[in-house]
Amino acid sequence: MNSQKKCLFGCLLCIMPFAYTEAEPVKSSYNDWQIRRLMQPTQNEVSAESDGEIVIYHRLTDRQVGKAMDRHFSRIEAMMFTSVVITDTAGKPKVDTNTGDVIIENDGCD
Repeated sequence: MNSQKKCLFGCLLCIMPFAYTEAEPVKSSYNDWQIRRLMQPTQNEVSAESDGEIVIYHRLTDRQVGKAMDRHFSRIEAMMFTSVVITDTAGKPKVDTNTGDVIIENDGCD
């Protein structure tokens, strides 16, 4: 799948409704499956990635994404990240002081 199609698919995911608000903590059961899938994929999952499957990870922190890139760079073509949460030096999500919303990276799907 080319990057333009990946971005389009990611943008569609970004507008889908989710059961949390912007101010909710990033660490939640919602993210558990993503972290497990990203950092400890099963052999079947790795095989599916090798066959062209792409997994879209949504609302992980910049630190989680960085760790995945460092540890699993060979799988990078099977990963897409949307709404990456920017963290401060302590690893806590940065919050916009005007709105109170968690600050997320621009994923290029504007």
